[in-house]
Amino acid sequence: MQAERWKRIEQLYEAVIAVPLEKRGEFLEQACPGDAKLREEVQSLLDQQTDGFLESAPVPAVKTLAAGAKLGNFEIIELIGRGGMGEVFKARDTRLDRFVAIKFLFGDLADSAARRRFQREAQMASSLNHPHIVTVHDVGEYVGRQYLVTEYIDGGTLKEWTRTDQRTCREIVELLVGVADGLATAHAADIVHRDIKPENILITRSGYAKLADFGLAKLAENSAPDEATSTLTEGRTRPGAVIGTLAYMSPEQASGNPLGARSDIFSFGVVLYEMVSGRKPFAGASDLEVLQTIIHGSPQPLSDDIPAALRMVVEKALEKDPADRYQSMREMVVDLRRLTRQRVQAQPPAASGPSHWHGAQKELRNAERAEIVNQLVERRFTLGERVCRKLNRATLDPRIIGDHLHYVDNQLRSDVLVFFLHGLGLDHGDFGPILKRLPYRGVSPTLYGCEPNRRPRVAMSLADHVVILREWLRDVAGRCQATTIVMVGFSLGADMGFDLLLASADEPAPPIDAFLSLECNISLDTCFVSRVFAGIAPDRPEVLIAELRQLVDTATSLDEWLNIHEYLVKVLRKYQGDIAVLQRAGADIVRRFSETPGFEVFARRFKNARERVPALRMVFSNAAGSQAALTRLKLENLDSGILGSEFPEDVITVSPNADHFDLMDAERVLRQVDELVAETRTRRRPSAGKTGAEPSASRTSDR
Repeated sequence: MQAERWKRIEQLYEAVIAVPLEKRGEFLEQACPGDAKLREEVQSLLDQQTDGFLESAPVPAVKTLAAGAKLGNFEIIELIGRGGMGEVFKARDTRLDRFVAIKFLFGDLADSAARRRFQREAQMASSLNHPHIVTVHDVGEYVGRQYLVTEYIDGGTLKEWTRTDQRTCREIVELLVGVADGLATAHAADIVHRDIKPENILITRSGYAKLADFGLAKLAENSAPDEATSTLTEGRTRPGAVIGTLAYMSPEQASGNPLGARSDIFSFGVVLYEMVSGRKPFAGASDLEVLQTIIHGSPQPLSDDIPAALRMVVEKALEKDPADRYQSMREMVVDLRRLTRQRVQAQPPAASGPSHWHGAQKELRNAERAEIVNQLVERRFTLGERVCRKLNRATLDPRIIGDHLHYVDNQLRSDVLVFFLHGLGLDHGDFGPILKRLPYRGVSPTLYGCEPNRRPRVAMSLADHVVILREWLRDVAGRCQATTIVMVGFSLGADMGFDLLLASADEPAPPIDAFLSLECNISLDTCFVSRVFAGIAPDRPEVLIAELRQLVDTATSLDEWLNIHEYLVKVLRKYQGDIAVLQRAGADIVRRFSETPGFEVFARRFKNARERVPALRMVFSNAAGSQAALTRLKLENLDSGILGSEFPEDVITVSPNADHFDLMDAERVLRQVDELVAETRTRRRPSAGKTGAEPSASRTSDR
């Protein structure tokens, strides 16, 4: 559209908004003689103002719901936000005992079109399951007002996040790459958001970003070559209507043209530009001037202080022609992740022989790994009815149904999947340093109830935890399409790893190729911490204190004493008195070894794992308790052959100069995982040459 035309539209628009509503039609008839197109364009802008979508739309005056008001099982706590379309309340779900956010549509905006838009937001958002998209729980109507119930985000918006501190480009990219991944997931479902802006990106107090407000979203018509879009029901959007937030619109959106996924890419580029530069790329003295700048203008180049690679990503996202932008959000995600990852590019030194060359290659791999910084994202696995039906019905807490198992993912593309199971009272955060440097795809779940910020906590049996882990692993392995799966378990996680390998007629064991067990329990004597937590009496804290003192007194060195103290302080502060989860887990561990004294439990686990896992390694510390138990185990095997005719020195090893927590050292674990992956590949090589498939038909069918 030419500048003269825009100027004329702007003049008419500014003039007509001062005219009373009942006289605007007559005014436009006189102002646009013989130019129906001009009148339509001005009328379209007026319509958008009436619908409340432009930033300048007035906020209707309505009576706010009072604290304590009830909507079924939701109880209003306080008003936390208000905009042109409605208001948002913090509320409590009295049935599941959790906070939620409830978004209400203003009563005087609740015409049929607005109701359909509101229902569309619920349909769109609830169909998406991604850790960086706000979860929708429910939708309904209260005294003629539509409302939407979503998860409650205990932080602020992206704009507020940037104002609280001076953010680096790296911090901004690391935060927003998860949102980009969520948007890519929406696009894969043919859903276009159409209103990407900082206010619709919410940040939790822990620094986790989530995309909200799919109220303007549409389903994309895959069959349309111009990326046209179609609403879920008919007649929602008039032809040529400009819908969205002005400053973040794409050129095609500002022109009222059909939209596709590449419109969201442009809007995301606008957000990224603003976050790294501190200013919007497109500005103007009026709404129409902003629209004109978006369609015809160019943003000011980003400063040279911003990394060149990041500038290129932003510039490509902000191309005027959709054909010149990223062709998918997934492409942009790949480039953003590459920005957060640094690798050493070095040439191996000259060598005089094979051994020298091997050493140089190893040094190069170590140097590269030291510089790898994988971007970790938090994901969720839904505990739906299919999963919950497999749990123990007698002890099933209904709060679990529909909730989530949280896990962290390093997102690295690899045919090797390594998953990590944490120790008692810990969580996936303890594997963060390893996952960031791992050269394979790495994931780590947090056992349900052990999340850092969960309140209240639900105590589950270890058997139910294993059921959930088995279902989670099947889901993750299926999506990653890994050809090699490595399991790493530390302490309690190692014990649960052995249980994962158990199979039944109804539940085949997952196809795990290698298992690294880090100090699993051997007998009741090695269940030091578990015995303490198993004996917890919440109403008698003095007993717990006495038991903890006895545990600390078992230390045989200053380092061990400090490690025990550090662990107990970390765990007990994390659970803040809500320690039923620890008590239940400790009791389950102790019960198993108490019912079958000696080494019989360990022997059964060992034999089953050796039968099912091609590459097995069990590592123990040189702590006095572990060494004493291993010595007794060797004598038992000498007398009865409980583990076999000979003690498996090649599988059961001791890590010299390492206490219990030293076994979690990132370099140790990474080296051992590398060795297990190499061993697995070596074992497969002969059969792979003959069949071109997995080494065992049964393992292939299980996968």
